[in-house]
Amino acid sequence: MQDYNKSAIQRLSETSPDMEVWWDSSPLIYKSWSKKILDKTEDSYKQIMRNQLEKLFNYDKPLDMVFAGVTTNPRLTSNVLTLIPEEVNPIVDKLINDYPSKSDYQIAWEVYKAITAEGTKLYMPLFEQSGYKRGYVSAQVDPFQITNTREMLLQALELKKQGENIMIKCPGSKEGIYVIGILTSLGIPTNSTLVFNIPQVVAVAESVKKGYEIGTSNGIDYTKWRSVITIMLARFEDREQFAESAKSVGIELTAELKRWAGIAIAKKALQILNDPKNNYKSKLLLCSTRIGPTPDVVYHIEKIAGANMVFTINPEMIEDFNKLYRQKDITSKWQEPVPEDIMNSLLKIPYFKEGYEVDGIKDVDFVNHPSFVYTANEFSGSMKFIESYVTKRKEELRK
Repeated sequence: MQDYNKSAIQRLSETSPDMEVWWDSSPLIYKSWSKKILDKTEDSYKQIMRNQLEKLFNYDKPLDMVFAGVTTNPRLTSNVLTLIPEEVNPIVDKLINDYPSKSDYQIAWEVYKAITAEGTKLYMPLFEQSGYKRGYVSAQVDPFQITNTREMLLQALELKKQGENIMIKCPGSKEGIYVIGILTSLGIPTNSTLVFNIPQVVAVAESVKKGYEIGTSNGIDYTKWRSVITIMLARFEDREQFAESAKSVGIELTAELKRWAGIAIAKKALQILNDPKNNYKSKLLLCSTRIGPTPDVVYHIEKIAGANMVFTINPEMIEDFNKLYRQKDITSKWQEPVPEDIMNSLLKIPYFKEGYEVDGIKDVDFVNHPSFVYTANEFSGSMKFIESYVTKRKEELRK
């Protein structure tokens, strides 16, 4: 039996030396989030919870804390504006005053960069004290530019200036993957987002590998460099096209089949990325985890624990996972195979099979996959939210 005074998240991070857990939100909201968690914790458990929260993130003891990195994007940044406006409004107002000739959209981009820069400061001690192995903060290029190679590259270089520990998030479009290769050749850390399937994983890993070879041949220093590839589990599983595809071959897409689908893709990605023959430089990162297939388990995490990979987990799932596994052991299960009957059913479904086979989707079609289209549209809406926030702040300042 494990030590249940430790949070489930901490015990997850301890399932193997190579397992990492990252904070999937702006570091700026951790303090307010943890206070809310503590406030609603029962009195008898409050001190234990306080210790657990301090262990997850502790600026003063960076090498002892659980969260080894951060992922952000415009959607998560828009949450910052909503959750702690009293802290970020001065930043927004200053940018409005500093750039009177810029459009609201241009100021919104400056806001995103500024908030990201503030977050990087909280992880700089870990970045430095870990020898640049941990403490990276992912910052994403504008979701509106997912097929614009030139703009993504320019924005990536802008974002990198916001902090030494910035890791650039580029989409898993053909164009975004090309940009990742360029950035890698320059020694700039990258995180490929909007990735949902094995063809994308392999395309990114190959681009990073080639970029690394070019950079190495040109004497680029890779001391402060990492590469991760983010598979968005539930965003692949939850598309209605998956259910329709299953129905077309006479299969009911149950909650169990759905959740195992993402797990199967993740397990195959792990095998590919960690195979020494491939000499890939990227580490798998999983996000968009969900409760299920039943209300008392999180297979997305439980069944892949212990691998050489990263889980980035949002605040809501952290709270849920800690509750559900408060007194459950978490052990390494990533090498356990997907049940044979489950796998046989999944491979009959065209939607799954094309995402599972290495050559199942052409790179020009990455942007047309239902999961890519859905997620890109949602992320683009977040930039619109930041822009509308700037507009409202301008109106307030005029009063």
